[in-house]
Amino acid sequence: MNELGLYQLFKDIITKSKVMRRFVTGPNYGDELNKDNAGEVLKDFLKGISDGNKYPICIMFPPVELPNFDTNWSKYRCRLLFLTPQYNDVNGTQNRNPFNNLSQHTTEQIWKDMGVCAKDFRRFLNMLIEKFPEAGLRECTSIDMIERFSGVGNDNLAGVGLTFELDLSISCDIEDYSVDDINNFTINTNELHPHHEH
Repeated sequence: MNELGLYQLFKDIITKSKVMRRFVTGPNYGDELNKDNAGEVLKDFLKGISDGNKYPICIMFPPVELPNFDTNWSKYRCRLLFLTPQYNDVNGTQNRNPFNNLSQHTTEQIWKDMGVCAKDFRRFLNMLIEKFPEAGLRECTSIDMIERFSGVGNDNLAGVGLTFELDLSISCDIEDYSVDDINNFTINTNELHPHHEH
């Protein structure tokens, strides 16, 4: 598996979710959520929005890669946000108070709901890693972390952020340079800036 396969795997897992509507990568670290036209800016990775309902959404920040060229494994530090509007969803006002038409669904309840989605995502991912050891993906000994968020972006989203690490097998082949490049290479050992009086 390569890096693009990792993104596709996460998207495929979210597709199976009964709660989450979509998965997107956020190359601008979530700044996409501050656009007035977030529905147009946030497109599904490899496929456009097809049903018009964008929330609840799982947005993945660009991962941090820590390659180990001695073992041909790279550690990927992943951060995913599981977010939904704080008071309204695709069905209207959440837990509507019949007397004033305001939502009675608290931010704490959204943290709990989105936290369940994040933990279930992580458990499902772990089961897949165990079931498919040949996929070139393995667990790390890192500690997962869940953070709570509210008032995110123009759509006033709330939810949780899930941070975890995975090891991804990397190719031992060098793609950008040839053997001839290495064999014909010389290192300049001359003094490039000789000492002089100032």
